[in-house]
Amino acid sequence: MEARDVFEALQLAVSPVILISAYGLLLLTMTNRLGRAIDRARLLVREGATKEDQIAIITRRAGWIRSAIVFTSLALLAAALLVLVLFASIYLPVDTAPIVAVLFIGSVVSLVIGLAYFLVDIFGSLHAMQAE
Repeated sequence: MEARDVFEALQLAVSPVILISAYGLLLLTMTNRLGRAIDRARLLVREGATKEDQIAIITRRAGWIRSAIVFTSLALLAAALLVLVLFASIYLPVDTAPIVAVLFIGSVVSLVIGLAYFLVDIFGSLHAMQAE
């Protein structure tokens, strides 16, 4: 194994590392949104049971946000595994191309599903505003 092989593997791993950073920022946004929804639900509960319809909407929205977080986390996990596989490919005498393809496709598909749930929550927030 030569230093050139290591440098090539590092070059291959740069793109997934950028994905990891982007996914992390998305997760930060989603978890903040989930925290705000939970805080709002707690406030409504303290105010009394007259706002049960709003609490139900917020609970539904929290479920969508949780799903968005789960799928975005899976995308992040697949991207992290992708970095490991790309770097390990210089040490393993195995064709890692199929593994790389599956991990990349899985990461992007999970991200798309997570973003779809996030968009559903965004539209659900408009419904919650109308209920108020």
